[in-house]
Amino acid sequence: LQGDSKKLEDASAYLSLPSERNLSESKLLSGSSFRVSGATSGLAVSTRDSFQISTLVCSTKLTQNVNLLGLLKWRSKPSLLCGNLQKLMNVDGGEVIKFLQDTLDALFSIMMEHSETDVYDTLVFDALVFIVGLVADRKFQHFNTVLEAYIRQHFSATLAYK
Repeated sequence: LQGDSKKLEDASAYLSLPSERNLSESKLLSGSSFRVSGATSGLAVSTRDSFQISTLVCSTKLTQNVNLLGLLKWRSKPSLLCGNLQKLMNVDGGEVIKFLQDTLDALFSIMMEHSETDVYDTLVFDALVFIVGLVADRKFQHFNTVLEAYIRQHFSATLAYK
């Protein structure tokens, strides 16, 4: 957008403009600029200048995998806990490994908070065996030290010792 610098200081002059140009491709390639009509007169869109914005959405704490997320956030929907525990075995191993400590914390919390019933015991046990199997896999063997550090420094589920 080109125009008088005084005019461009007023954000309302350009924030109300459309987000895309509605010109034919041939007119864009001609190198000419055109005037923006209406209340924003005095501003011109330059066809020579352009920019592109690209974004990458990622999370350092939560996964985008719905099955793993369901387990990590199991308290928000406890009615889905059985299904989420079963679906853990279908989650890509790399995704589980990335959230190893969070996943283990969730499993041991489930075990501790449901100690009065054995409904989840087998499912949690199977999930733990699945995770230990992942760490034992050659592809993820460098996470063995992460698992050992978790057990030594972070593990605190007293009921899980049984």
